[in-house]
Amino acid sequence: MNSGIYAALSGNLSAQRRLDVISNNLANSNTSGFKADQIQFESVLANVKNPTQQAPVFSNDRYSTDYSPGAMQRTENALDVALDGDGFFVVNTPQGPAYTRQGNFFRSQAGRLVNADGFEVQGSGGSIAIGGGKVEIAGNGEVVVNGATVGTLSKVDFPKPYQLTKIGGGLFVPANPQAAPAPTQASVKQGYLESSNVKVVVEMARMIEASRYFETCAKAVKSYDDMTAKAVNELGKV
Repeated sequence: MNSGIYAALSGNLSAQRRLDVISNNLANSNTSGFKADQIQFESVLANVKNPTQQAPVFSNDRYSTDYSPGAMQRTENALDVALDGDGFFVVNTPQGPAYTRQGNFFRSQAGRLVNADGFEVQGSGGSIAIGGGKVEIAGNGEVVVNGATVGTLSKVDFPKPYQLTKIGGGLFVPANPQAAPAPTQASVKQGYLESSNVKVVVEMARMIEASRYFETCAKAVKSYDDMTAKAVNELGKV
C-alpha cells in the first residue's frame, strides 16, 4: 500500500489522541488542583529496520503534565486548604501513599480527615483525627481542634522536573517507586482551594487546530483511497 496513506492515517490517530487529551483538560477546567496534560508526537517509520515488512507509519506519543499552580479561590470552608508554593499533600491509598494538590478535604464518619475519595489525609504522625470539633489549620499545616493540636498536615515535594504519574482522582505517584519525597516549606491556606491550571481559551484554540488537522488527514486518506481505486479500475481495463 502507498506509504502516504499510512502517514495520513497516523496523522488521524495522532489528532484523535490529542483531542482526547484536550477534551479531558476542558472537562476538568473546574476541578480544584487539576494539572493540565499535553501530548507531543515523534513520527517514526515502523519498518525502518526491516524494509521488507509492510508495517504502517505511526507516531510515538509523549505525555507531559503542566505543574504550574492554579489561582487561589476563597471558599470559607474550614476543611478546604491550598498550598501556597511547590509541593503536595499526602493521602494514604490502598496501594500506598499518593500525592495531591486537591485540598478539598472532608470529615469521615470515623472523624478522620479524608479526601474526596475517602482516603485518609496524612499528617506527620499518620492519619489526623479531627472528631466533630471546630478545625483550625495554621500556615505550617498544624491542625487544631477546639484549641488542641491533633496533628500537622504532611507537605512534601519531589525533585524537578517532576517524574510523576497520574492515577486518577487528582492523585500522583512517583514514576520511580524508589523516589523519596522531601519536606516542603510551602504554606497552607485554610479556607482556600487551588483552581485548575487549565487555560480554557488556549485549550479551545488547540481543539480547533487538532480538529482541522484531523479533517485534513481524513481528506488525504480519501484522496489516496480514490487514487488506489482508480488505479485498480484502469489496470483492470488493460
